[in-house]
Amino acid sequence: MADFKPKPGSFLPFLESSQRERSWAQTPPASPVTLLEILGRQVQQALPMADLQTLSGMESSRYRESLKSLRDTGYIAIEGDPLAEVVRLTDRGAEVSRLARPA
Repeated sequence: MADFKPKPGSFLPFLESSQRERSWAQTPPASPVTLLEILGRQVQQALPMADLQTLSGMESSRYRESLKSLRDTGYIAIEGDPLAEVVRLTDRGAEVSRLARPA
């Protein structure tokens, strides 16, 4: 073990990779509650569908499933033309968003 010598320049990439893995592990995955929190921070409590997905960082299928579950429970409403849809918090969704915020 005493004979082990790392290649010159190999330690920095290792440290960067380790740091990325740690920061990824500390970031909780986005969930339907994440969408409610994002909408709750907006002045109008609404966002275009594409903007909401971008801010959430969710991949497409998980995002669609989350929207469906939130709409089915009455927390959000989806309004507008198919290419310009807006996701809006309902009164019920706004209440849940307030309760979900950290103290």
